[in-house]
Amino acid sequence: MPSASQLTPSAGRTTDIKTKDIKAGPAAPAKAARVATTGKKDVPLEAVRGLAAITVLLWHTMLGFFPQWSGAFPDHWPQKAALTGQIWFGLIDGTAAVTLFFVLSGFVLTRRFLLSGDQQIILRGAVKRWPRLAGPVLMSVLVSWLLFRFGAYHFAEGGAATGSPWLSKFAAASEVPYRPALWDALRQGVYATFFRGDSYYDTSLWTMRYEFIGSFIAFGLALLLALLPKETKPLRLAMLAVMLLLCYSASPLYAAFPAGVALAAFLPEGRGRLSGWAAGGLILIAIYLFGYTGAKAGAFVPAAWILRTHGTAAQILASMLVITAVELAPDGFRRPLSSRFAELLGTLSFPLYLIHVLVLCSLGCVVLIWARTWATGAYPNVVAGAVTIVASVLASIPLVMFNERWVVRVNRATNRLLLFSARSINAASAEASLLR
Repeated sequence: MPSASQLTPSAGRTTDIKTKDIKAGPAAPAKAARVATTGKKDVPLEAVRGLAAITVLLWHTMLGFFPQWSGAFPDHWPQKAALTGQIWFGLIDGTAAVTLFFVLSGFVLTRRFLLSGDQQIILRGAVKRWPRLAGPVLMSVLVSWLLFRFGAYHFAEGGAATGSPWLSKFAAASEVPYRPALWDALRQGVYATFFRGDSYYDTSLWTMRYEFIGSFIAFGLALLLALLPKETKPLRLAMLAVMLLLCYSASPLYAAFPAGVALAAFLPEGRGRLSGWAAGGLILIAIYLFGYTGAKAGAFVPAAWILRTHGTAAQILASMLVITAVELAPDGFRRPLSSRFAELLGTLSFPLYLIHVLVLCSLGCVVLIWARTWATGAYPNVVAGAVTIVASVLASIPLVMFNERWVVRVNRATNRLLLFSARSINAASAEASLLR
């Protein structure tokens, strides 16, 4: 799931790099070619991404160890045992959290460009998008390959114990590599996850293809919007509407990215435009909509009657409400989301999203099987779930360290590439001027 500035979860810290002046040739005046600009992160939005990653962790823990509560397996347990009708279900609905990841990406990847008009922001984002995501993804896939290689996974036994079809099939992997190969893992981590959607070493990676393609949808749409004057608001809205419908027809999840771009284009600047009460009200409405799956169940019967739409559409709307509330809320409302703990949440989000399924299917299942030798009832499941949550956070720390170093390296490489390209263009322009 996952940086507010990069992913489905946190991209790690970036460094501010000064702009460089590059001459455009003897026939043109000197221009400031800002080939290396980065902005500071919006910590409250990073915190929101971190909270969404925790929601995914809780959702998968429930699917694995308490499947009867999830409502995802109506053929195995009656729906009356599920939590899907509870008004607060959005707080633990992992599918809604993924939608929030995507809307956040569409917003954060394009917001600074749409405010400043600096095309270098889009260029840098597009150039580094694949390597920036591929580094941490590859690490998680290699960890999974090692766990397969040394027989550390026990999802089949764990799934048999809890009755979870999701867990017994390695978190619903479409293909389980019982004969894992290092080359196959390398191929999946670097290429196949992003271009084919393969995720059988780490099923959380099913979102990466959406994230990768959706990022470029956001980049392209932002550039198109920038071609239109801000005064032509109806035309810009029409373009956004067409893109939303096109993306929604391909997959409702792709529509999350133009929704984020729409917010980036039209959300006014400045904090405090909403009162704390208004911001809190929007978030409460969003939590309710996050829990709506499209089914007429419990507290969501009114939503089904009013919205009459797929659950993803309601979750996209909820995501937009959250971003609006956080961005326009007064400083007092944003302060808890700007603390050191909030920053830590954002830093953990992407690594936690990538690693938690591996922990659940290995250590979590081992603890479940062990606890069943001395405890009965729901106690083994509770112990396994608690260990999975704590161990997932701890296991994400090494990936956080790698992620932060990887982001710095990718930024430096991107800066060098764009600087070299700018110099080459200037040299070619100068040569052409001399030949005239």
